[in-house]
Amino acid sequence: MSCNTTTTDDEFEAQTTKINDFLQNVDHKIVVMSGKGGVGKSTVATNLAVFLSQQGYKIGLLDVDVHGPSIAGLLGLTNIKLNTSHDKIYPHPYTDYLKVVSIQGLLNTPDEPLIWRGPMKIGLIRQFLSDVAWGTLDYLIIDSPPGTGDEPLTIAQTVTDCQAIIVTTPQEIALADVRKSIQFCQKVNMPILGLIENMSGFICPSCGNMHPIFKSGGGEQTAMSSNISFLGRLPIDPNVVIAGDQGQAIDSLSSPIKEEMQSIVDKIIHQLPKKQKGADLTMKIAIPLAEGKLATHFGHCQDFAIMTIDHGTIIKHETLTPPPHAPGVIPNWVADLGCTDIIVGGMGEAAQEILTKRKIKVMAGAPSLEPEKLVTLYLNGELTDSGNACDHDHDGHDCGSH
Repeated sequence: MSCNTTTTDDEFEAQTTKINDFLQNVDHKIVVMSGKGGVGKSTVATNLAVFLSQQGYKIGLLDVDVHGPSIAGLLGLTNIKLNTSHDKIYPHPYTDYLKVVSIQGLLNTPDEPLIWRGPMKIGLIRQFLSDVAWGTLDYLIIDSPPGTGDEPLTIAQTVTDCQAIIVTTPQEIALADVRKSIQFCQKVNMPILGLIENMSGFICPSCGNMHPIFKSGGGEQTAMSSNISFLGRLPIDPNVVIAGDQGQAIDSLSSPIKEEMQSIVDKIIHQLPKKQKGADLTMKIAIPLAEGKLATHFGHCQDFAIMTIDHGTIIKHETLTPPPHAPGVIPNWVADLGCTDIIVGGMGEAAQEILTKRKIKVMAGAPSLEPEKLVTLYLNGELTDSGNACDHDHDGHDCGSH
């Protein structure tokens, strides 16, 4: 196997042009990082790609962990070679919606080590971006090795508009390294899409109950203190280990981890800018309720209607009970559900500010109607945003922020 590293300025510029041409055909670029090894980063990256592809998105999954590639093994592709022809590398079509590239597919034997220094690794990553026949993608998911070395730095400098998802476990030793990854992203101006806490509890294979085995909440607290989104927790499930060793994704399992992964994927989808292609637009709309209709005051609601919209049609309607009132809790809870829009009657300025910072569009001043009617009016452009900040603050509470 050889890596076609460039040696002249003209070759480098030509390759950069090819990379940029490819990246223009990718809606979203996500690098999955971790501060240290052994936290399940590759398993998370693999299953993010699989779950996204199952929702009809065109996904490219790129493994740039040169020294310890795991993606091929997790998907049962260890002994399958990548096809190459006329200076092009062809990704493995795992499904109609998921294409996979790993250095594993170019090795002579699965156990062959690559004893490379930085320039060779950088050259390979650039080649995977310039010479692979990816086609047009909705998402490019990049699995990076742990730490803040050559590979993540090359991605940050080469892949325009790339965002990071950071994976950790609850232990402080892992969180200390995560804080380094967060600072790395800040220094290279790479936005952080969110943090995932893996191995947050153990699912007993006998009783099926989840038992905390590490200090809980560390990942969420780290995300909050760094002002980044907390995407969710994934428990330890022995069946995930068995599935990974057999080259199977967790979508085939009957396990709580499957639901948690889907929830994380939903949050990722709804936190990213929407790419409107004709009528293809996905939204998740939150509506505070009192007695089945829009609550007059956001902070006094009993439940929330959470409406998922695809192609202008309601495909899912959930009714959820919000957590107890405390400063900022409910607006952040709505954001963590992955909502893209919220329809309210009255809302305090503090709550509006939180939602706006979390990139949720607020439609204020709506009439007290059933949620389905409000969504129909909203999608038809028949609701007018009054910008209404709640003036019913007689008890000292700013609606929605307390």
